[in-house]
Amino acid sequence: MSLPFLFGIHNHQPLGNFDYVIERLTTECYKPFLEEVKKYKYFKFSFHASGVLFRWWEAHRPDMLDLLGELIAQEQIELVCGGFFEPILASIPREDRKEQILRHKDYLRQKFGASPVGLWLTERVWEQSLVEDLVDLGLQYVVVDDRHFLVSGFETQDLYGYYLTEAEGKRLAVFPIDENLRYAIPFWPVNRLEAYIKDLISRGAELAIYFDDGEKFGAWPGTYKWVYKEGWLKEFLSSLGQWTERGLVRSMTFAEALKEFSPKGLAYLPTASYMEMEEWALPAKRILELEELHQRLNTEHSRFRSFIRGGHWKNFFVKYPEANYLHKRMLQVSQLSRSTKPFDQEARLSLLAAQCNDAYWHGVFGGLYLPHLRQAVWQALLSAEKRLRSPKTPQIISEDTDFDGKEELFYSSSKAVLVFKPSYGAHLVEWSNLLQKHNLQNTLTRRFEAYHVNIKEAAGGLEPSEEGVSSIHHLRKKPSSEVLAALVYDWYDRHSLVEHFFDPAKGLADFIACNFGEWGDFANQPFRYHRQRSTLLFFRDGGLYPPGSGRRPLLMRKKVAIKEAGLLLEISYDIEYRSSESTRCRFGVEFNFYPPFMVTGKGGIRLDHKPIDVHTPQDLWGEELEIWTPSEKKICLQVPEKTRFYIFPLRTVSQSEEGFDLTVQGITIMPFWEEEFRLGASFKKNLRIRWC
Repeated sequence: MSLPFLFGIHNHQPLGNFDYVIERLTTECYKPFLEEVKKYKYFKFSFHASGVLFRWWEAHRPDMLDLLGELIAQEQIELVCGGFFEPILASIPREDRKEQILRHKDYLRQKFGASPVGLWLTERVWEQSLVEDLVDLGLQYVVVDDRHFLVSGFETQDLYGYYLTEAEGKRLAVFPIDENLRYAIPFWPVNRLEAYIKDLISRGAELAIYFDDGEKFGAWPGTYKWVYKEGWLKEFLSSLGQWTERGLVRSMTFAEALKEFSPKGLAYLPTASYMEMEEWALPAKRILELEELHQRLNTEHSRFRSFIRGGHWKNFFVKYPEANYLHKRMLQVSQLSRSTKPFDQEARLSLLAAQCNDAYWHGVFGGLYLPHLRQAVWQALLSAEKRLRSPKTPQIISEDTDFDGKEELFYSSSKAVLVFKPSYGAHLVEWSNLLQKHNLQNTLTRRFEAYHVNIKEAAGGLEPSEEGVSSIHHLRKKPSSEVLAALVYDWYDRHSLVEHFFDPAKGLADFIACNFGEWGDFANQPFRYHRQRSTLLFFRDGGLYPPGSGRRPLLMRKKVAIKEAGLLLEISYDIEYRSSESTRCRFGVEFNFYPPFMVTGKGGIRLDHKPIDVHTPQDLWGEELEIWTPSEKKICLQVPEKTRFYIFPLRTVSQSEEGFDLTVQGITIMPFWEEEFRLGASFKKNLRIRWC
């Protein structure tokens, strides 16, 4: 009896990805794949595309919808649904994930007349609690990795079929994707793939199960040449026809297999994702330890690998505070959208768009490290919030916004949202202009990543493997000297209103390297506070610690007056030095901004009306700094007298599909003053910053 070959393909592009990128991928990947498979009517497959990509095709490439319609008419395609905006379903509220799925199902029904019974699970992030919701929505099956089963104790030879799982008495079919096929297609030569298919048959496999990213077919480095120009896809489809004629395999959709075959039994799966995802979700140092453990497990002990696991997807909220903060704000706006009367459909759609998963995590792709993806999510979130915020009098509430067990001060109006964190330097962690739908604090702290260890050892360029083409997980790229120089790690989070007392002998290069000799204990330490209407007074009885000296007491009072519905901040410092020993040092106030011109690519920074180069570090004197765009919208930072400024682009080194990326995450700006602190002396400074 021939082996049923279940072939599934998943296509998605992040919310906010550049049009030219999606256009290129459509031209070089998505469309040529569909055009080629259309020639082979015996090839049946299951197809998923996210709502994000469908909407883009509808607006820019309607020919893709026409092509899909032709394949559906030929009965080659089974459409599979998911969350419309491709969220991690386990990470969003139950009401939201139901709506995400229903929106995708409705879209496929309206556009193609399809009623999908299967679900593509974003990043295969599974939690058993999903079962009840999926069944209630009329879904019959979901696909996950075979790893989900292996970590539960199943053996590989038992996974060439599907199982039933259950929650609250409701049953759902679960198909385990064959990891070998996931790594083989399209990277192995076809003759090697044929040998593997024959091996499955010899072992009595009931189903050959493949479902993976469509970007492998032309978008991943080297694959366009391999898959199309060198003919891998054509050879595979032709060979599939030959295998079918010989009775080796038969092409089948997942829905057809569900009808024709019985389940192999019952399975209860743990919270899980694919192996690489579980590794990426670990803290960087633990990733290195896990890699070492895998290396120690030689071939003789490889059978134990399935019991070795990393973290779960939600650990990204622990690993990256920026992702956690964005996620918790999303939950906040979700609740607001569900409780606001009358119901605002447009706000609801924007909120669902803000749940698109890509900007919330980082693995082999840029994800969280790509500012334009974070910006797209923030823009969608703030679009919803703008419609939902009541135009009543601005208010400040104390709440644990980021779920870390410590309260933040949350200011909201119909024009702005500002969030201060007293437990961590009384930093300004969010300053969102709801009118412009822009969070000025959308920056990223420079952190150690496990792959940084291997940068110096990276070989040059794309290296083909002995057979076929390299998988994306094995690519290497030689780093530039600029990349190596950017491997700097911050010891505090890159927010705004960060106060430094630092070594006067240190310069701009030291500040960029985050090695500027911090003498104070204010930058990331807790402050107490008082609140009077829209004015916040933060204070800390701290100290200075010059090298070779003990603590020299110093009291800082930081007053922030919030005016113009949150678009103007008047900041004043009152510093009282309480040590008998004088201390000469510098005092600076650091701002880390993601300026609007980084979104549009137009605009820049002027200091005292003179433009400065934001791409290179600057050590300048001035009184008024303007962040501007051609629309004349600007942000003005004013100091009371000529003041020295350090300004530099905040760059991170991250891993990507090409190897390593050097990315500007924001602009760091610090006015500072050099002072001689003496007993009883009072030091006062005022700053004013405003959205104009």
